[in-house]
Amino acid sequence: MKLQKIASLVLAIILVLSLGITAFSAGTGSITINGASAENTYEIYKLLDLESYNTASGAYSYKVNSAWTGFFATSEALSYVAIDDAGYVTWKASEDDDTVAAFAKKALAYAKANGIAPLKSTENSGDSELTGTTLKFSNLELGYYLIDSTMGALCGLTTTNPDASINAKNQKPTVDKQVEEDSTSQWGDANSADIGQIVKFRTTISVHAGAENFVLHDIMSEGLTFKQVSKIEHVKPGISTDVVDIADYSVGAGTCELVEEGGVKKPCTFEVVFTQEFCDNLETNDKIIVYYEAMVNKNAIISGDGNTNGAVLEFGEEHFTTVDETTTKTYGFDIVKTDSQNTLIDGAEFKIYDDETGGNEVKVVLMDDGKTYRRAREDESGVSIVVKDGKVRVVGFDNGTYYLEETVAPEGYNKLTARQKFIISDGNLDSIFNDGIFSTGSGVHVVNKTGSMLPETGGIGTTLFYVVGGILVAGSIVFLVTKKRMGNR
Repeated sequence: MKLQKIASLVLAIILVLSLGITAFSAGTGSITINGASAENTYEIYKLLDLESYNTASGAYSYKVNSAWTGFFATSEALSYVAIDDAGYVTWKASEDDDTVAAFAKKALAYAKANGIAPLKSTENSGDSELTGTTLKFSNLELGYYLIDSTMGALCGLTTTNPDASINAKNQKPTVDKQVEEDSTSQWGDANSADIGQIVKFRTTISVHAGAENFVLHDIMSEGLTFKQVSKIEHVKPGISTDVVDIADYSVGAGTCELVEEGGVKKPCTFEVVFTQEFCDNLETNDKIIVYYEAMVNKNAIISGDGNTNGAVLEFGEEHFTTVDETTTKTYGFDIVKTDSQNTLIDGAEFKIYDDETGGNEVKVVLMDDGKTYRRAREDESGVSIVVKDGKVRVVGFDNGTYYLEETVAPEGYNKLTARQKFIISDGNLDSIFNDGIFSTGSGVHVVNKTGSMLPETGGIGTTLFYVVGGILVAGSIVFLVTKKRMGNR
């Protein structure tokens, strides 16, 4: 067991032997833990010796075990117990789980710092016996015992017969990961966003007694880029909500290998490490809410399974909660350019706007493949979308209503006089082709029409005018000459 990582703190008062029961005159007893787990390590420490007791009257006399004299001389210990001039110890603090857990953590910290070894441990052969989920320590001297587990919850505080039995609560802290949908400002398990957009996340940690060694690990897919932890709140439900001081935690690059891709484990994206002093002030039902931000980047998955962000809490001695994930989706669409006969045509150029008239340009950039466009980040300059081979792919868009403006029409075709509206709603606008023929109604379909050919100088139109004009002139001359001759006669 790694002594520096202690998560589950258990106090059990073992008050054994009734004065009237001679069968236990040797002063030994046992501790049985119900609900124990073979995955956890359990250790016991004897803090106090039981000098005498009377079960009928409920009177018990404790004195400090010699190994713990130094601890019970500290102000921390004396804030929980009172010791009279004769050396007898009585408990004076509250007996709720949080108070007992706080006392146990101080005692354990003292044991580690001062080399006090546990009396018995499940790591030592013969010290205990595990049957199913029942763990038993036997042949214990009578006294007040501290039981330490790597699990992370207080088992119980009990005054009982020589054979004490306690129930291990084994309650784990939990995490709840959520993402904000910016269009509604609502928190949930999924959202949609643009490439380049900053997305807000929050992870809520629900605390149980005995909080120790809290490290929050966050796991982002390649389509998300971590930006910052914006704030952390400590919530006491119905009482208070306070912003956690930055001195109580640190944010760093991920070191815990939690993500497995292709059989290779990779470190998590980042982690938040809470100080033990902060953990010591946590109580059952408290909540820690961590707010942070990430940007949807150019590697984002377009629609499909989306871009995941998971969170998991490490506590105690390398124990972990279940990973909780959110999904951020971004979408793409195809612009398909045809004539009125549904034949694909090239050469058109477009820009995208957020309004039918005026509004703001939604900028795009050309990706490395040289044919796909994606939504630009705020720090990038936009380019026109050029249609080649009759269609073009544009990706990285949030749900919403958009407008295409044709800035350049294909040669010989009339340019659109108004912007064309299209709507993205929880899915891609993919074009469909059947046997190479475009299926109208799919993608974002833009139709251009050609105009009629007008007469040109030197063309057949003007030649016709000249011929007809010449005929008319010649006819006029013939008419005038004939009329003059008739007049002379």
